[in-house]
Amino acid sequence: MEYKTVTGIIVPLVTPFKHDGQINFAALDELNDFLIHKGVHGLFPCGSTGEGAFLNNEERKAVALHTVHRADSRIPVIVQTGTMRPSDAIELTKHARDIGAAGAGLTPPYYFNMDNACIYEYYRSVAQSVPDFPIYLYNIPPNVKNVITPEVLAKLMNDFPNIVGIKDSSGDFMNFINFQQAAPKRLCALMGNDAQIYSGLLIGASGAIAATANPFPEVAVAIYNNWLRGDLAKALEAQDKIIKFRAILRSFTPIAPYKKIMEWQGLKVGIPRLPLRDLTLAEEVKLRDSFNELGYAC
Repeated sequence: MEYKTVTGIIVPLVTPFKHDGQINFAALDELNDFLIHKGVHGLFPCGSTGEGAFLNNEERKAVALHTVHRADSRIPVIVQTGTMRPSDAIELTKHARDIGAAGAGLTPPYYFNMDNACIYEYYRSVAQSVPDFPIYLYNIPPNVKNVITPEVLAKLMNDFPNIVGIKDSSGDFMNFINFQQAAPKRLCALMGNDAQIYSGLLIGASGAIAATANPFPEVAVAIYNNWLRGDLAKALEAQDKIIKFRAILRSFTPIAPYKKIMEWQGLKVGIPRLPLRDLTLAEEVKLRDSFNELGYAC
């Protein structure tokens, strides 16, 4: 069986919250429409940027369902279903399949140090539970501590045809190359470091899952679309902008600067959920000034 995989700029959606901390589904619909209108190629709810770690299983299902329904087959939705417990990951992945998502992306479990055998068994249990559904591994060692190695990726892809790709957010470009060299040619390699989208495309990436595409979708999309049409100069120009934007965003507390800029754009995404925090007034001023200095008015 051949599985259709994703290409282009996939957005790891922020999750909009109301003032009471509940999910704002109306705002989520608006966000999905905004991003689709801006030309993104796919959506990735419940990931790191979506504060998936702070959503319970029922909330994650609700966000996934809302996103798939709102996308309405206009662009594919890959749901992040990785969790600490394999039973939860299986439940969430089956739900993603049943609501019509185009696939699931899973981080490894976290907290305990796990060797290759543990990582393999985790993904085996999920892949076997949904043999008809595309699975993407999600390598993000800075957040979950455990590493997906090229060897484990290759073994999993050889053993389970529905494991189709990987999002690599390690930040190590050589690691991205190693994944491509170790895995079967059918690998869908998605760059998870926004600063390396252009470089990844040049060596065979299928696309990127790019957090900066939340507030700056048109710039991230320009990297891929210009690369696709062969205009490497314009693709590199857009990448340079994203590198500068990303550097500013990462100099603040997590998630809050993304949501603040989106708020300034008229998107009602709220503030991060506890234990994350909103920006202080002084940080807001610094954030606005930093982008104004780049000639990008906020």
